[in-house]
Amino acid sequence: MGIIAASSSSTKRVLILGSTGSIGVQTLEVIEHLNTLESKGESSVRYEIVGLAAGSNHEQLAAQAIKLGVRDLAIASMCEEFDQSSFNFRIGKDAARRLVEEVPCDLVVGAIVGIAGLDSVYRAIQLGINVALANKETLVAAGELVIQAAQRSGSKLFPVDSEHAGVWQCLQSLSNSYCPPMSAPKSIDRVILTASGGPFRTHTRDQIENASLNDALNHPNWTMGAKVTIDSATLMNKALELIEAHWLFGLDANRLGAVIHPQSIVHAMIECTDSSVITQMGAPDMKAPIQHALSFPKRIQGCASKLDVTKLSHLDFFEIDPDRFPAINLAMSVIKEGGDAGAAFNAANEQAVNAFLNNKIPFGMIDQSVARIMNDWDTQPINTIEDVYAADSKARECIDRLCEVIAEKSQ
Repeated sequence: MGIIAASSSSTKRVLILGSTGSIGVQTLEVIEHLNTLESKGESSVRYEIVGLAAGSNHEQLAAQAIKLGVRDLAIASMCEEFDQSSFNFRIGKDAARRLVEEVPCDLVVGAIVGIAGLDSVYRAIQLGINVALANKETLVAAGELVIQAAQRSGSKLFPVDSEHAGVWQCLQSLSNSYCPPMSAPKSIDRVILTASGGPFRTHTRDQIENASLNDALNHPNWTMGAKVTIDSATLMNKALELIEAHWLFGLDANRLGAVIHPQSIVHAMIECTDSSVITQMGAPDMKAPIQHALSFPKRIQGCASKLDVTKLSHLDFFEIDPDRFPAINLAMSVIKEGGDAGAAFNAANEQAVNAFLNNKIPFGMIDQSVARIMNDWDTQPINTIEDVYAADSKARECIDRLCEVIAEKSQ
């Protein structure tokens, strides 16, 4: 299948993959805002949602489709009793990919959580479609393949994670047209991502080891899904984001860093070779990076919360303690290893988080389990997407066996 042709400049056709999740729902709200501006003559672009995809929440997906007048839908698993007659459904694990292949669009919003989002996003990039990327696992697991595909097809990657959107905007201050997968200029010494520190920022390692599920899900700044919230509590989220930044901006591990910033006001910083530091700031509201990805290269009136700097009493930054939060050093090792190490790291973490959410391992065993798998991992090159899935499957099996051993010891 060839590259899908773009429509007129006044209309941008959008596919939203993961429309029932947190990012997907907020994307719909941002599009509604942008279309309101267009109807008032304050914007020259109208956004037409031409397809929606979800995992299993068919009722919410159908409600969104009815409200928006969308017929083309995709869902990974479907209740047999659900009346599908009003829609053009694709059903199954490959449903989102088929939606991308079959429905002409100008932009794909990749917001399916986890490795499940890789197939459809990768296909969109192969077809030369621009992607607003909220699925960090796509680049963590298959960054080498994804970036090569984007460079071949001309697909642009618009980061939606607040930190990567922040880096992107900082780099735009040096070159207004800058957009991944372009490598960051050599005038950048280092890119620094900020982390809120999650609910356990001030906890000892002993306290972290035995944290409850409720405590781990109690994020101080952001409202997110369970998996991302747990990743924020372990700082695995930041580890994954560092690997994502490596691929998005073409930066080696020695040009990447992370710091704890409890206020979540500064989202990213770039250190320049002339010793200046450029930062991107904003209220902790995901609608801002979503809108930037949707409306790039233009900036128009936003619907995100506004930052009042006069009400900021202080901004704090702290080094990340590797003993309490080992995820960051693990990420740096993964970047240096290359090959299928990213796929293994991502899969091991996903499986360990699932084990914790299902009460199979204590909280403190999430990062420890991932570390054990990665210490023994025999890194192999990835030449095809099948190599990525093979590493993913192997790492999950390793975590499952490790969880069984932990469960036996605890009895």
